[in-house]
Amino acid sequence: MGFIIECISLGKTYKRKGSAFTALSDINLKVSENEALLIRGRSGAGKSTLIHLMSGLIRPTSGKVLFDGIELGNSGNSILSEILLNKTGIIFQNFNLLPAYTVFENIELGILPKKTNSGKYREIINEYLKQFDLEGKEQLLPAELSTGQQQKVAVIRTLVREPSLIFADEPTGSVDDQSASEILEHLMNLKRQKNITLVMATHGNIPDRYADRIIELENGRIKG
Repeated sequence: MGFIIECISLGKTYKRKGSAFTALSDINLKVSENEALLIRGRSGAGKSTLIHLMSGLIRPTSGKVLFDGIELGNSGNSILSEILLNKTGIIFQNFNLLPAYTVFENIELGILPKKTNSGKYREIINEYLKQFDLEGKEQLLPAELSTGQQQKVAVIRTLVREPSLIFADEPTGSVDDQSASEILEHLMNLKRQKNITLVMATHGNIPDRYADRIIELENGRIKG
C-alpha cells in the first residue's frame, strides 16, 4: 500500500503587522492509502494549518507536501485546481453553506464543476439525502435547518464528488452527539466501501475507534 500524502520537514509561519507567528515546525508525516488518520490537539496547536497545507489550500513556508508524488507547494494553480476538484474533498467546521441557496443547490454546487450527467448526480444527491435523514428537506434554506443538519449538508456536498482523499477539519465540533455519530459512521462506511483515505482534525471529540492511527499536535509539532 502506497502513501497518498507525505509531509517532509513541513513548516508554516504567518507574518502579521511586522511580527511573525510559527504555526507549524518540522512536520514529517506519511498518510497511507485507505487510512483514517486522526490529528488531535488543543485549539491553536496547528491542526487547521496542517489540514490546509496537506490539501493545497495554502503553501508552506518551509519543507514540502507531496500528493501522489506531486509537490503541492511548487504546483501551478491548474494542477492544484485539478487535485482539489477531482481527487480531494474538504469538510470545514463552519459548513460554508450559501444562505440564499437551498439544500439541494448547496450540494449541487459541489458536483457541477465535474460536469456529471444531470440525471446521475440528482440520483446520487437524493441517495445521500436519504442516508443522512434529510429526505424532504431539499428545498429548505440552511437557516431553516438545525446545526447538525447543516453539517450533514456540508458533508454530503463533499461526498457527492467521490474524492479519493477527504480532509475533515473538526467535522463534528459544532453538532450534537447523535449527529456527530451519524456523520462519522457515514465517513467510515465510505472509507470501507470505496477505499477512501480520511484525514480528520479534532480537539478531542472524535473517539479513537474512528481512526486507524492518531497523532497529536502540540505547539505546532508532532508529539512523540
